[in-house]
Amino acid sequence: MIPVAILRAVRLLCLGTAFAASAAHADNYTDFVQANDRYAVLMLHAKPEQGLPQRSDPAVAPLLAIVTDGPRLFAQPAAPLASMQTSIGICTQVADYARYYQQAGFAGLSSLSGPALQQAQRAQVEQNLARYGDEMSALFGFVIDCNAHLITLMDSERQAKPEEAATGAGKARLHDFSVNSARAYAGLVQFVAMPYWKVTQKKTMLDAAARHAAVNAAMMKPELRQALLASLAETGAGLDPSLATIRQALAVTGCTGLCEY
Repeated sequence: MIPVAILRAVRLLCLGTAFAASAAHADNYTDFVQANDRYAVLMLHAKPEQGLPQRSDPAVAPLLAIVTDGPRLFAQPAAPLASMQTSIGICTQVADYARYYQQAGFAGLSSLSGPALQQAQRAQVEQNLARYGDEMSALFGFVIDCNAHLITLMDSERQAKPEEAATGAGKARLHDFSVNSARAYAGLVQFVAMPYWKVTQKKTMLDAAARHAAVNAAMMKPELRQALLASLAETGAGLDPSLATIRQALAVTGCTGLCEY
């Protein structure tokens, strides 16, 4: 028979491990919130003409690393991330950072219009990718992780409240969410196919896309899935196994869960 003292010690060890794990998850979220707050201040005070925060800056690098570490934040989400509203807020804010880098300098093009404006905007995007590609790719990679977390929350909500999901309003909400999520994923993956990214930057985003390829592909209508698969035909060198994982997921034709709406 195992002595009572040893059993008691084992129970205490198990409880301590559980509390430590719970605290670690909370710390991951706290670290993110604190780093995100500081990064938001940097972005708020940055002026595109003088340069935006860059990873090469020792003061920026550790903040960006935490803000864009989706696997650390979402692998075992802290309690606040069970809230759809909180999670959407995080996804939106980080996506806004990426768009700010992408559209830096656009304000100076306001005097142009028509084809001249489109050409100038394209040139500006290329310039921004050359200058801020590392930051943008890291941020877009996080957005993919964050959107996958939203899919998990929405599917959990659907299963927990089947009667609500069966109503007209519930079906419409799930349909809109599924369509928008699938298009957002496809859009980001196709954005990676642009020739202006460095291979390391493409890999950052495709690694995130591969982590969630199956759940995103499952929500796509066949035509979108095939279009995305075709668009990746010329995207290759140095990007496997992530690209192979995405292609394999897109080749699946089944539809279950949210995509049924």
